[in-house]
Order: sequence, then C-alpha cells, then structure tokens
Amino acid sequence: MTHPHPTHGQHTPHLFNEIRSLLAPLREMRQRHQDELDAHRDQDGEVITDQYAEYEDTRRDTAIEASDTLDALVQQLERLVADPPQRAFTLALQSPGHAAGERPWLFVVNGTTLDNAYQQLSRLPAFHAWLNDVRTPGDRNAIEGELVAHASHPGIPAPGSYNDLRPHQSAPGGAPAPAVRAPRPAARRPRGPR
Repeated sequence: MTHPHPTHGQHTPHLFNEIRSLLAPLREMRQRHQDELDAHRDQDGEVITDQYAEYEDTRRDTAIEASDTLDALVQQLERLVADPPQRAFTLALQSPGHAAGERPWLFVVNGTTLDNAYQQLSRLPAFHAWLNDVRTPGDRNAIEGELVAHASHPGIPAPGSYNDLRPHQSAPGGAPAPAVRAPRPAARRPRGPR
C-alpha cells in the first residue's frame, strides 16, 4: 500500500526544519504576550484592580496580533503541504562587489526545486524593488544578481543572515501572504482620561 504523503523520515526532513523556523517566533510572541499581561497582575496572578482597563486593552492588542499571526501561519503551513510540495530554498546571488571578495546576497523563497525557486525569485516584484533600492544612485544599469550555485541550497540559513521573500510569494488565492516572524511589540494607543 502506498501513502499519498511521505511518512516521517521519507523525504520530509526539511518539513521539520521549516516547522521549527515557524515555531521560534511564535514562542517568542507567546512569551512577550505573557509578560505584557503579567505586568498587570499581582503575585497570585490576579489582575490588579486599578489596572483592569489597561489589562483588557493589552488582552485585546495581544489577541489581535495573535489572530493576524495565526492567519499567516496557516498560509505558510498550507504552502508546506502543497502539491507539488514546496520548500524553502536559499539562493545566493552575486553582489556588485563580488570581485572584491564581498559575500553573495542570500534570499529565501519557496519552490519545488532550486531552479524553480530561482524562477520564483526572478518573478517577484519585491525582489526587483530590492534590487532598485541597492542600485548605486545615478547608475542606470540594472543589478542582475547572478546565481551562485555552489552557495545556493535547500533550507534556511541562520536567522538574520538572509532576505526572506517567502511572504511576498502568492498565497493560495493569489494574495500576498504576510510574514510569520518575531513580531514587534504592539503600539499602544494614547489613553484619554477615564
């Protein structure tokens, strides 16, 4: 009997890495939310009476952020189990200073193969906007960023060392998917007198 999807250990190690990369910012968000709520609780975990309004505002703000993050997470998980299966690829592209020894630029996009990931990257408006942003002012020549095949690979490098363009790839339905990453603290609204 054949299984429609690979079982553990069968062509799926990348899924575990991808899921771990999705979990890390979610754990950070959960801890941050807990800390924000705990600021309005006493040692017994009860809400401090004169901070109840602030506690409720914090609950609402953290719930909205969690809901938005959940939507993005669902979209990224759907992409992981798409047919054909997609996974993250790190693409290394030559930077303008490669002749002087500068390291390549690293981008992460989803694709079915390395070639498919490179095609996906080259079609992304966000990638072309980024290239325009790094172009030297007054230089009308486009920076193409030739693929450095030996430095490109399936998977994701260490956080912060690459440009993650996966959120800019089309989600199911054609809308750009929001990123799942360590969220910034929610902006607090100024409060008027109560």
